[in-house]
Amino acid sequence: MRQATNILKHLVIIAFLTLLALGCAVASGPSASSGPQKPKHRHGTLRVLYWNIQNGMWAGQPDHYQAFVDWVNSWNPDICIFDEGAQIYYDRAKDHMPNEERYLPAHWDELCSRWGHRYHVVTPRRPSTSTPFGLTNYPQVVTSRFPIDSVTIVRGHKPDTVIVNYSGWYQVHVKGVKAPLNIVTLHLKHGKYGYAVPIERRNESAEKYEGEQHRIKELICIMDHTVRKSKDPDKELWIMAGDYNSYSRRDNYAYKWNPESLAFQTQDYMISHSPFIDLFYTRYPDSFQPTCGDVRIDYMYVSEPMLNACIDIYQKPDGYTKREHSGVDKFYIPSDHYPIIADFKISKMK
Repeated sequence: MRQATNILKHLVIIAFLTLLALGCAVASGPSASSGPQKPKHRHGTLRVLYWNIQNGMWAGQPDHYQAFVDWVNSWNPDICIFDEGAQIYYDRAKDHMPNEERYLPAHWDELCSRWGHRYHVVTPRRPSTSTPFGLTNYPQVVTSRFPIDSVTIVRGHKPDTVIVNYSGWYQVHVKGVKAPLNIVTLHLKHGKYGYAVPIERRNESAEKYEGEQHRIKELICIMDHTVRKSKDPDKELWIMAGDYNSYSRRDNYAYKWNPESLAFQTQDYMISHSPFIDLFYTRYPDSFQPTCGDVRIDYMYVSEPMLNACIDIYQKPDGYTKREHSGVDKFYIPSDHYPIIADFKISKMK
């Protein structure tokens, strides 16, 4: 009888420990649907989020951006940088929305207040005869917990250089940091063919990679009017983030393209002729992480002081940002791009 009682006690203990282990696994382990677990926003850390949100977060229009706001709040960023900050189309459609009906970009102040940001700036939309309502559709947006000064809007100079989507230079005054954090936003021209090339010439232009040549012109103009205004950018705090619409040869171990391909020209220029450092590549040189489908075309470049202050950078899609095709044109839910999130130690930002 005593032996049977002891056996029963052992079985009860084993069952309890098994249930406890399973409970811990459920509580602490990542679920298949949630994707990578979000690192906690640590005290004394500046978190910067960059994301091309595709057509002004087209996928977020039906619920008035609530899922989008919930996701931003889950990461709790201090500064957000967004590309494609204007609504363009009606819900679940590719029908153009008139400017006066668009909630964004006019109401970014209301939207960013929902994740606790009091400050925001939006680049102007360039006049355009090729869009239905006379303005380009892809402004960039910076939202912040901290005050922002707008320093320069880079428009380019016709006919030499057209900045397809005006670029911006802003200074954010981060609490606890004496020097301003300089942020340059950009969204370079897309495609292999050159700017304003007629449809009948686009194939020929693409074969010559004239789009790359235009993007390099954009970069030269943007840097001439931002970081090259500084006498010593290597000692200052700079972030240059955006959709560069271009490929880095540093990722060619994943692409396996001809190393002589002209597709690398834009990023070659950034690597060789800018004072900035490719943050993700520098932190993870052996880990290819695409930002749009299976390619990396979005980059967060930083100055050396920001590199030294970087704690980590996250570029993998999670349960919300993993993209799914919407069934409409080339649009994805929630976006065709993935976000980039970087953490910086505030005490090292000097």
